[in-house]
Amino acid sequence: MKTKNWLVAAIVLLNIVSVSAQDLFEKLGDNENITSVYVSKALLKMVPGMVSDQVKVDGVDVGKIINKLEQIDIYTSDNKTGAQLIRAEANKLQSQSKSYEVLMKIKDGSDNVIFYAEKEKDRFKSLIMFADDGGECTLIRLLGSFTAEDIQNITKN
Repeated sequence: MKTKNWLVAAIVLLNIVSVSAQDLFEKLGDNENITSVYVSKALLKMVPGMVSDQVKVDGVDVGKIINKLEQIDIYTSDNKTGAQLIRAEANKLQSQSKSYEVLMKIKDGSDNVIFYAEKEKDRFKSLIMFADDGGECTLIRLLGSFTAEDIQNITKN
């Protein structure tokens, strides 16, 4: 009986973490101080035929994994209120979310870039890049199914 209770508790906790991550992106997308872009899988399927494999989203080369993507979400703001909200939510990913791990941090003067990943077994299902230059903040989320090699290819530049 105790095992059953622990299993139910674990499922509830996983759902709460999943819902809180979803709330993060809804909160950013609904804010009037933040510009948001959503790119669907249908549009992503059209891209390889239209362009070369050099597809960049805010400087991140996603051309090599475009066929593995389900969607791309981009949230950006140079408005003080919007940028603060993006910073706060990115900090929550690092401090409160157990499903996202930090892959890499880059600090160059006032520029900060952090890559987060959500892993499922041996594949990554979500990759988030947070970039903050002090004035403008950008958060990019790539959803799909990626290997560690795929992530290395898009983060090496």
